[in-house]
Order: sequence, then C-alpha cells, then structure tokens
Amino acid sequence: MYKIIILEDEMNYATQLLEYLIHFQETHFEFTYIAKHYPSPIQFLGEYSCDADLLLLDIRLPGMTGMDVAHRIREMDQNVTILFITSLTQYAIEGYSVRAFDYIVKPVSYSFFASKLERVLRARKQEQTERYIEVKTKNKTIRIASNSILFIEILNHDITIHTDQGEVKHWGSLSKYEQLLKEVHFARCNSCYLVNLRYVEGVDDQYVQVGGQQLTMSKAKRKQFLMALGQYKGGGV
Repeated sequence: MYKIIILEDEMNYATQLLEYLIHFQETHFEFTYIAKHYPSPIQFLGEYSCDADLLLLDIRLPGMTGMDVAHRIREMDQNVTILFITSLTQYAIEGYSVRAFDYIVKPVSYSFFASKLERVLRARKQEQTERYIEVKTKNKTIRIASNSILFIEILNHDITIHTDQGEVKHWGSLSKYEQLLKEVHFARCNSCYLVNLRYVEGVDDQYVQVGGQQLTMSKAKRKQFLMALGQYKGGGV
C-alpha cells in the first residue's frame, strides 16, 4: 500500500491527479494506495509525519514555493519520493538539490503521468532492500535512508552521519548502527568509521576513499573490510 500526498492549491489540477491515480489503479491491479490532498503548504508541513511514499508537489504555492517545501521535507525525511508538478520548468534543474525524482509539466496528460508513476514504482521496489533509520537529535527526529549515507563517524560518543544531503550529528554508539545496517552493505574500516560500500571510490594500504574524503583504514580491520568490499563488488549489487 503506497501513501501518496498531493500538495496542489488549484483544485482542478488536484482533482485531475486524483482521477489519474484511480485510472492507473484500474490498469495496474498490483498497485494499491491511499491519497491525501493538501491545498496549503503550511497545513501540510504542520501535519506531515514522515510516512509518505510519494509527494506530488506543485512548485507555485501560496506563501512559499514548492522548492521551499521540498527543502523543509528533506530536513525531516530523506525517503519520500518527490515528483514536481509544475508549469515553471526553470525549477527542474534545482530539483536535484532536494533529490527530486522527476517533474511533470502542466497541463498533465494521463499517459505522461502514468509513465512517470511506473518509473517511481520501479524505483521504490528496488529500494525495498535498504534500511531506514530514525535519528533523534536535540531538536527533532529524522528518518534517513541507508542508501543516502556515505559513512558514519564516531568521536567520543559523538556520532556524525555523513549523507549525500549533509551531516546529522547526535550522541550514540557506532556498534548500534553496525547492527542496524549489517545487511545493507556497511562495514568498518577502523573503530571510528562505518562505511557504505556502494560509495567506496578507492582503497590503498592506509586509506579508503569515500565521497571525496580519505578515511583511515586500520590494520586490524583491513582484511575484514576488503573481504566485505570484494563480496559486495563481486555480487554486483
């Protein structure tokens, strides 16, 4: 069951998208969903509980732009798929900054909408093997997808989660994350770093290159880390 949210202030467009979802379900019997429409970004942000699968997001909204909304959402939820519905095509490139999946230009045809939704569903299925972790900071709880994590660092119980959207800091234990992420291709290169193997760019005698950074690899962890990396690369995951 997919949870889909439509943030659109123009009722004719919102109604059209809801009708397109019904039509899509009629021809894709495995697709089940619940949908909710918000006309106001303020109401949506006030009620959002980080549990949606797809956000159909208009760019031109009252009070703030859809891009502003997307940036706010990414501070809370790195998992939800964002699909922009817009007549403002100049924002398409900026969408990469919030990891937008794609955009649809108004007026929206059903065939174009259906092809985009099919791509979203394929991508969501591919992501089902990853993990999602909830991190409690001083001010909020953030849900982070494992595929967005480059590596996790610990220094005196201060955890820094390095993601493709920036850093998340809190107090905690690296061994906790090692257990949570052990099935999704993470491995330690020393006692301070837990590395997502998909982002390893290179390895030498002393360092692991991840996300443009050099992480020290200890002698004690080297054999186990290289074995895990070899299994990951060899498996073609």
